[in-house]
Amino acid sequence: MRERLSFSRADLGAVLPELNRTLSAEGTVLLSTCNRTELYLSSENPGAARKRTLDLIIHRAKSDAVEPLLYIKEETAAVHHLFRVASGLDSMVVGEQEILGQVKQAYQSAHSAGCTDKWINVLFQRSLYVGKRVRTETGLSLGPASVASVAVALAERIFGELKQREVMILGAGKMAELTAKHLLSQKVRSILVSNRTFERACELARQFHGSALHFDDALEQMDRPDIVICSTAAPHPVINPEHVARIMQRRKGRSLFFIDIAMPRDVHPDVHRLDNVYVYNIDDLQSIVAENIARRSGEISQAERIIHEKSDEFSRWLAAHRAGQSHSLKHAPGLQ
Repeated sequence: MRERLSFSRADLGAVLPELNRTLSAEGTVLLSTCNRTELYLSSENPGAARKRTLDLIIHRAKSDAVEPLLYIKEETAAVHHLFRVASGLDSMVVGEQEILGQVKQAYQSAHSAGCTDKWINVLFQRSLYVGKRVRTETGLSLGPASVASVAVALAERIFGELKQREVMILGAGKMAELTAKHLLSQKVRSILVSNRTFERACELARQFHGSALHFDDALEQMDRPDIVICSTAAPHPVINPEHVARIMQRRKGRSLFFIDIAMPRDVHPDVHRLDNVYVYNIDDLQSIVAENIARRSGEISQAERIIHEKSDEFSRWLAAHRAGQSHSLKHAPGLQ
């Protein structure tokens, strides 16, 4: 369901311009990442907006079975939720650093498309402030704090030291770049980078002293690496069981590990059924995530206090403005 509800940048370009009218809203932001799809709305007719949003999601999912899986938050609960998201507290990897930039990008895209109103503008600008403050005042983001870093930690668990390992990265976007940085810090023997746009693969390979491959060549040369980390933006699996079965014949029993951090998935689920092939997707990172949460319990509590304080402050501001009273929100110096 999460895969069906994900939106690519191309999808956003088509959807955003009509979103307010479609959803009976005055302001809308669509946030779609590898682990969430969320719509934030302000509306003078919340009942109609809620119904139209649900209809849009069911249509996108092509199934009304998605309805029990959804959450709907309104007023203060919605504000509190967004502040937790921007701060990295609602992420699968607690404290991840990428989400703040993703929230900012989602807001800027909506603003550029003319989808935001005063309330959405203030809310999202405030969420970015809160997210920065949590990162400044707590140690929430210390240590492995992204899907990419946890993926590399998983590779270390599988192989021990990565110094003698060859790694292939499919996809050359932000997630692939972060993964390459973490791999380079572990001094892997070599990094192969492949992307549908070969120029982008070359750029990333130069940055990390690796080698670039055309996408079709990478699929054929998959007998070389020990680990394949997948993070393309393809709307469907690009690695299928038949292809991997041919690769494994050439590998002559050598194990092949896929770490699939793409959404939708790059690796077909049936690939995991092949002998000596191991596939870990974004949900399989949960055990490492649980350890992160345990280590950061004190930082999480401190972050939650900041978020509660700022959520209450925002709710007071909103109530005052609705009542026609003057009330201001102040940022701490240097955190605008």
